[in-house]
Amino acid sequence: MKTFFKYLLTIVLSALATFIFINQYAPLLISVPDKDMELVDFDFNQTINQKKIVSVPSKAKNIIFLIGDGMGSNHIAAYRVIKGGPNFVTAFDRFSTSGLVKTHAVDSLVTDSAASATAFSSGVKTKNRYIGKAPDGSSVRNITELLFDRGYISSLIATSEITHATPASFAAHNISRYNTDEIASDIFNSNIHIVLGGGKGFFMPETLGGLRKDDTNFVQRMIDEYIFLNSADDLENIPDSLDSKVFGLFAQEELGLVDSDPSLLEMLDYAYQLSDQTVQNQNCKGFFIMAEGSQIDWRSHDNDFIGMIAQMDEFNATVNAALDYAQSREDTLVVVTADHETGGLLIEQDNQRYRASKNIKATWNTAVGRGSHTGAMVPIFAYGPGAENFSGILDNTDVFYAMSEAIGISELELTVCK
Repeated sequence: MKTFFKYLLTIVLSALATFIFINQYAPLLISVPDKDMELVDFDFNQTINQKKIVSVPSKAKNIIFLIGDGMGSNHIAAYRVIKGGPNFVTAFDRFSTSGLVKTHAVDSLVTDSAASATAFSSGVKTKNRYIGKAPDGSSVRNITELLFDRGYISSLIATSEITHATPASFAAHNISRYNTDEIASDIFNSNIHIVLGGGKGFFMPETLGGLRKDDTNFVQRMIDEYIFLNSADDLENIPDSLDSKVFGLFAQEELGLVDSDPSLLEMLDYAYQLSDQTVQNQNCKGFFIMAEGSQIDWRSHDNDFIGMIAQMDEFNATVNAALDYAQSREDTLVVVTADHETGGLLIEQDNQRYRASKNIKATWNTAVGRGSHTGAMVPIFAYGPGAENFSGILDNTDVFYAMSEAIGISELELTVCK
């Protein structure tokens, strides 16, 4: 019995010593702490204080709109520190114009991606779960629809399923983001020229290994009627110009599960080159690209700090490339923001308080292993013609109006780029 207690004491002391050592000296600490919480009633005035959009004399020809889903200011701060310390220069630091965006939905302080992306795409504040719909359920015209009528090439890119809330809000109209059969149909029938991402299953019936409840096989129609891309290798063959729609559906659902899946940067590069060549060869007015780093949000929901950093790394590389494109031509507006913050990520003082420390104590503050969105404002960055309208405090609906002014939608003649 004495031997048993001796071993037990040894185990307890060893565990305690290990805990103290890790807590004091580990380079990375990730936790979900207990927290004080208080519910406070407040009046929710649904009238939006619209930002005054200033006139842009020299219009943008193109827009590259990059959305880091779930990316708050502290996601960027944490990424900066992990990559090289608090003075490391990220892609976001290269922008001279920046601001903050209010993200709330029409009737909820905390938005979801559907309501927020609809605000971006249409300038209409709406309800959570609504895709391209006003609060009363009526459809609203989005920026890709407006630009199609004015001779523009549009692309949607996502590392999630392309039917997911954010990309869907630029092509579909539905009162529920979860009506994926209908959303996939809308995307297929939309005027989006280039569609790249995951979600092949939502375009195929269950009888053929897909996820659709009906018997419609949109993938076969894509193969028969348009250009269909199946892997990252297919992105290497870029046509001289766009003679038909391009559908690149590289995975049954989200991307990144196998090596053959393309990166966000590879998809953006394909869309950029093909769009630019088509504008030149077919005398189109310009192009619009929306590209989403979808899984920053997913890793934050999971409280997966290392996974989130990996997603931020991919998004950072994509932002760098977009900025390089824009700086090489000076006729392209690049806008980078997030639809909302996820996880309540904080960077806190570690336990070596008042002493020099290189540790990071990253804490998620919404839930253990299933973090949720917060009502925090998110950062926005802009470069190019019209960038001045993205400084200061914006409502998420202001992003639509600022992009519209930058490109001069109201002044463009109606035409179609074929």
